[in-house]
Amino acid sequence: MNGSSTMILIGVGGAGCSIAQEVARGFGDGVRLAMFDTDAASGGYAAEGEFFLVGGDRLSGQGSGGDIVGARLAAEDSAEAIDAAFEGSRLAVVVTCLGGGTGGGATLETLKRLSRHGIPSIVFATTPFAFEGEKRLKNARGIMSMIEEEASAAFFLPLDKLVGGEDNMNEALARARDTLSSAISLFWRLVEKPGYIKLDEERLRQIISDAGRGRFAVASATGPDRAKKVADALLSSPLLSDGSGPVKSILCGVLAGDDLRLSEISDIADTLKSAFGDKCAFDLATVNDEENFAGRLSTVAMMFETAGGKAAGSDEAPQRTRHRHRVSSSAGSLVKGRFKNAEPTVWNGENLDIPTYVRKSINIGR
Repeated sequence: MNGSSTMILIGVGGAGCSIAQEVARGFGDGVRLAMFDTDAASGGYAAEGEFFLVGGDRLSGQGSGGDIVGARLAAEDSAEAIDAAFEGSRLAVVVTCLGGGTGGGATLETLKRLSRHGIPSIVFATTPFAFEGEKRLKNARGIMSMIEEEASAAFFLPLDKLVGGEDNMNEALARARDTLSSAISLFWRLVEKPGYIKLDEERLRQIISDAGRGRFAVASATGPDRAKKVADALLSSPLLSDGSGPVKSILCGVLAGDDLRLSEISDIADTLKSAFGDKCAFDLATVNDEENFAGRLSTVAMMFETAGGKAAGSDEAPQRTRHRHRVSSSAGSLVKGRFKNAEPTVWNGENLDIPTYVRKSINIGR
């Protein structure tokens, strides 16, 4: 880890802690890592970073049992320890898995604590497999909008799209963990390692400021036509192609050895801008790392979606989207006011303070 780095990686819940540890190992040089869980057993597997048991008195280290509210209260009980873990941080990357209790409830409280300290946060959250049942899917959907309210940028990654349908359960979970941890490791390297076009923490803070919901994918290739392979892989990725709104900005990171060519950077950038909107904001960064990327080219692509209305520079009509700014503008005056500092009323993963017609996307106009 860069000695001057003020980035912190945070894993929340058992699965989030596991993925965060994989990121720390994959990065290689060390990552400042903090892990929060209501289950004391997770601490026994924490070979990397620092583990914090949250809500020990409330839950006795036995986990939240799928109770989102209980997990949030447990995190509130441990607010002092959580705050201490953030000391010296100016940017946080949070990894979590939604659908259960701790991943949802403790993540939300963690993000609130980060926000109160003025620390921007980027969230990578998986959502359940479809076969896990409506309750877990509903829990995940309900908490997503609240995570968007607190995070600077949020990426929600369906497990169904991270793995292949032919995998057995153990293989699927392992592949999902490995895929996500490898992707975040590349992103971390993009920020922490020097390059000709550098993405440092300050620049990243500006890019993600109130960025909202995004799409995220990575691709790697070798050979003389590796740039085309990477671009084609990104365009075919279900994680990029399936969004909830038009793209307002793109952050593209290109990682390679000393053989990186300007034409390769240009080809990848032109392909992404052409596919997702050549008039939207575009930021590019590179990493030149001969030791880890000799002969190989990898690309990290992050798309941030328009907050309702038109895409940047677009003449297209507004699209109906379901993310944080749409809910905020529609319901803000109804649920804020004198109660703006009150905690939301959450039941089965839904914020009941938001009117039903807004939560259910029911159009009551003419």
